[in-house]
Amino acid sequence: MPVEIRQAIYAQIFHGQTHAFLWQGRIQLSACLQPNLGDDRHDGRERVTTTHWRRDDPGWARRLRSTWGVHWECEEAAYRERTDLREHRRYHTFLDACNVVVKTTAINVTDIDTLEMLLLKPNELISDSNCAWNLRDYISPRIRKLNIAFRLPLAFYEVLQKDEDEDLVLVVGPHTRAVSVGCAAWERLWPAICQLPQLRSLHIWLDHDDRPSWSFVNERVAMRPMIAALLARTQAHSEEETMPHMDVALNLPKLHPHYAKPDTHYFQESSSSLFTIERRIRQRWHCQEGPIGNLKVEHKADFPVLHELPDFIIEQDRCSRRVDGVTVQEEDITLEEEKMTLEEVERLETQLWENGAENVYEFMSSGFHHHTQDEDTYYSYSRRFPGYEFHGP
Repeated sequence: MPVEIRQAIYAQIFHGQTHAFLWQGRIQLSACLQPNLGDDRHDGRERVTTTHWRRDDPGWARRLRSTWGVHWECEEAAYRERTDLREHRRYHTFLDACNVVVKTTAINVTDIDTLEMLLLKPNELISDSNCAWNLRDYISPRIRKLNIAFRLPLAFYEVLQKDEDEDLVLVVGPHTRAVSVGCAAWERLWPAICQLPQLRSLHIWLDHDDRPSWSFVNERVAMRPMIAALLARTQAHSEEETMPHMDVALNLPKLHPHYAKPDTHYFQESSSSLFTIERRIRQRWHCQEGPIGNLKVEHKADFPVLHELPDFIIEQDRCSRRVDGVTVQEEDITLEEEKMTLEEVERLETQLWENGAENVYEFMSSGFHHHTQDEDTYYSYSRRFPGYEFHGP
């Protein structure tokens, strides 16, 4: 088959963005569906598997705990339509696929193991052949756009912070070997990423996989290896002018005003010139595993916890206006114009938190919101007082 036709076929399969992931020890490729990276309408509700919301729906629960994060739908598609690069036993076919992927698409990686194999470990494509090329040596030096989306265990971030704060209590689980290996890889990966000679765009989406607020994660500690690697790249660029300029963007959950602090988190006024930060609404619906392995769905909002306030106010106004004889059409137009924005909710809640946490939960208990246990306060105490157990919901 002529090379032009082969490249056209690969361009139809891989366009815009491409996922690279491991399957049975092999690098696989699949198309990215380019999901919404997080807003008020994408908080986990969109992952339901049926028209009726059922909290005992295991399919919905599994989607909520996907390690691919917002790329959960890409994960489902990937394992149906993956492309195994080891199956391309002909040298020219392999080169055609790699050329299309690295030149025309952004590479998406959603786990540390894949990124480590892609950048750090020589990954021989065909172990039982005498072919001399391998994926790392061919693709890595040519990557121009890299998107990282890591939904890592909360224990991972706890261990990173433990190295800085000896008084911190590890709450969500033991210091397992897997967590230790992940933390070591985290340190090694950032220099490898920033040394990619053709990399021009780096986008990083981060979250943890548990219910406590993202703001318990020490962002400055977690991102320290990245910043050191970026500084080294910037210096090399200024001295040698051999490295291309690279745009770096972080997509992180919104900061909780009660727990986030300037010395541990990146506020707008303290952001680095090395990268930009975009804040998003964090996932509010979570998978909870029962004692016998049964899965269910639970609601736990991060900031703003008063996100349902605008809808509650509209419903209250709708009821009162119907009593006053206002027509439905007039009512809907007026209510839509008067609806409280999410930004206004965030400003209100920030003021309440600044006046004392009990104000917010008192507000939540006033009737508009299903009152939930203050899990974040319990988790906060558990991190500082040995023996104070965090049980979640």
